[in-house]
Amino acid sequence: MNKNIFLSLGSNLGNKTDNLKNAINFLGQNENIFVIKKSDIFQSSPMYNIDQDDYYNMVVKIETNFNPLELLDFVKFAESKIGRKVVQLRNMPRLIDIDILTFDKIELNTKELTIPHRKISERKFVLLPWMDIAPNFCVPKINKKVGFLFKNLVKDDNIVDRLSKEYI
Repeated sequence: MNKNIFLSLGSNLGNKTDNLKNAINFLGQNENIFVIKKSDIFQSSPMYNIDQDDYYNMVVKIETNFNPLELLDFVKFAESKIGRKVVQLRNMPRLIDIDILTFDKIELNTKELTIPHRKISERKFVLLPWMDIAPNFCVPKINKKVGFLFKNLVKDDNIVDRLSKEYI
């Protein structure tokens, strides 16, 4: 069983809270995925393409029997089942976005998948929810704890606020 796998979930279309709930439920219904911890929900202003609605974001910790590429395949399948449309343009509004942040201590850099996610240390909307559930987790390759990365953010002036004190 692979442990210390963290996923980032985000939504900025439709009922954002329901989209996050649906994603977590869909993940948990797979017999190879076990949702262990969930952060609170955070609202963040969009980055890169700022002409869109705010996002709701959270981070979940899972355990799985999948290898990284099998997990990626299932995540993409889950996104499509929840209603995400595949578009070629980057940073566009989306019903659901699920990113693999880390997968145990594995470092991977392929055309399909980079682990750890290459922009972890730049994203407050990832690090703040991650602080909720694993501030002392040491991110492979970067070799820094989540809490350290959050406290040392320099590029991200994005507004991120805790939206919900309740787990979904």
